[in-house]
Amino acid sequence: MRVGVFCSCSDKVSPFFLSEIESLGETLAKDGHEVIYGGATGGCMGRLADGVRAGGGRLVGVLPEMDFMDGLEHAGLCERHVVRDLASRKTKMNEIADAFIIYPGGIGTLDEAFEVLALKSCGSLRKPVIFYNFMDVWTPLIQAMEILVQQQLIRHPLDELLVVLDKPEQVREHLRKHV
Repeated sequence: MRVGVFCSCSDKVSPFFLSEIESLGETLAKDGHEVIYGGATGGCMGRLADGVRAGGGRLVGVLPEMDFMDGLEHAGLCERHVVRDLASRKTKMNEIADAFIIYPGGIGTLDEAFEVLALKSCGSLRKPVIFYNFMDVWTPLIQAMEILVQQQLIRHPLDELLVVLDKPEQVREHLRKHV
């Protein structure tokens, strides 16, 4: 199965986040999943890739042809897709992934997360979406979305759109059952 992972490429994140995502990448690889991500070497993206490679897994990069990517392509990619821009990267990842993991990240990660949720909400995406809630980072966002559901601004209960998990073992089990 191909699992898309959305995460940050910032090199300024806490080492706790880097260590955890490397472990997640290794777990996914050992379970036989191909990991699809943004293709970069920096921050959580780079450590995810390192974990996948350490676990003997297959790593797929979706790389936008944009200046900020110069020199950032991970050398361990088994497959690469070059796309025009960030919007095209989301489209390509949505096309080729069988499930998505949203790891704590910044504006780009939120953009990717909300895109898959919007597609799922309107019925054009039927793939599992997992918010990896490491260190409870996603808890306030999930609570805010619950308020929007209560106010009927989001039309589906959140459990129809996403699942919130906080350990690699939980992710492993959810992927086994739902994909």
